[in-house]
Amino acid sequence: MTDYQEIPRNECTYYRCQFRHWRDYRAAAGGGWAPSCADGAAGGAGAGYRRSGDVGIVADCEAAVRESVEAFGSLDALVNAAGTWVEEPLVEVSYEDLRAFVDTDVSGALQITRAALSVLMQSGGRIVHINGLQGLIRARQPVLYAAVESAVRGLCESLRWEVAEQGVHVGLITLGAVASPDPVPLDEGGRRCRLSRDEVADAVCFVLAQPRGVNVDELVLTPLGQQW
Repeated sequence: MTDYQEIPRNECTYYRCQFRHWRDYRAAAGGGWAPSCADGAAGGAGAGYRRSGDVGIVADCEAAVRESVEAFGSLDALVNAAGTWVEEPLVEVSYEDLRAFVDTDVSGALQITRAALSVLMQSGGRIVHINGLQGLIRARQPVLYAAVESAVRGLCESLRWEVAEQGVHVGLITLGAVASPDPVPLDEGGRRCRLSRDEVADAVCFVLAQPRGVNVDELVLTPLGQQW
């Protein structure tokens, strides 16, 4: 799985990815996966470790997969949440910033998937990409962000067909407004809040917990009433 470390740069905000490897899932009835929260030594159930890396760098992607297999013997799932955000109109985005944005959101998604794919074909594992609502509803959105989120959607939809015969499950979790780290009200009465980290994590666990042969093509989570 991946996490974010925020790095401000000029007018844009970039995120470098930290790879986190967990042994937090164990075989459950029906061939699915259930979360296991028990503490343990490295390589045991409930154990894990973290390494810093950048999904935009092929060597980092390959190292993350290789170290996971070396530590735990296999790779059961890839959850990619590495992403960036830019609000500027396309005409105001520098070519350097444009390339950096695409390197993380599009090339990064492709590269970490490519690095993990052969191992996941052996385990019949799952690939889950976290995507923004802008890839689904493209009106009134920053052009660059809508473009890269649409690309990730296309990756998941096509890859699902390509690797189905190898038993690899591919899912997309599309998110509306997410608070990081604390819930943020979206209305004056506080009745609607941005999605919390725990709510997003629960969605990931739901996708991973399905029995083998059951694929969650897409799961869309939005705060109540969100229209953008």
